[in-house]
Amino acid sequence: MKIVNGKDLWAGLMFLGLGLGFMIASKNYNMGTAVRMGPAYFPSLLGGMLAILGGMVLLRAFISKIPHPIRVFPFRSWVFVAFLAVSAIAYWGAAAITAIHPVLHQAFVAVALVLFFATWGPRSLAIIMLITVVYGYALKPLGMVIATLLLIFGSAAGGREFKFKEVTYLFIVLALFSVFGFIKGLGLPFNIWPEWN
Repeated sequence: MKIVNGKDLWAGLMFLGLGLGFMIASKNYNMGTAVRMGPAYFPSLLGGMLAILGGMVLLRAFISKIPHPIRVFPFRSWVFVAFLAVSAIAYWGAAAITAIHPVLHQAFVAVALVLFFATWGPRSLAIIMLITVVYGYALKPLGMVIATLLLIFGSAAGGREFKFKEVTYLFIVLALFSVFGFIKGLGLPFNIWPEWN
């Protein structure tokens, strides 16, 4: 069979791999029943649905009426070598790095993740991944509002068009939703503003 649509091929493989990965990762946990769900129930169910979706999208890559080349993403070999180097340091030097400071090892893993996505994806994907990692680290010390500010403005800067007014409105709406939905509504233990000790 001939691959007609490269976008569907890569998307299908991604969904299929993630779905099977969730199902395999949850096999050591108790499944339970629909009435009394165990810890493996939701990841297995979601993984199965994702794998089925991936299989359908993968099949569409061969029968699609919209042709698209298989080479969708550029491959940057020097970024891939940097990813392998940082990953090797993070993996084999985990004990030594953690002994210096536990956050330092997490920083190595985060840089490796960003380099991995920068290997194949466009510049905007690497910027969005980096900003997402920064958001995760900034949420506790800077609080929900400032971390959301970094996330929204940083992600928007990674795109092709940056409109300050629209991004500001988006930040205000998402910050209010986050504070009232997650902190006030659900009672999650996040700071709204930085805590200066």
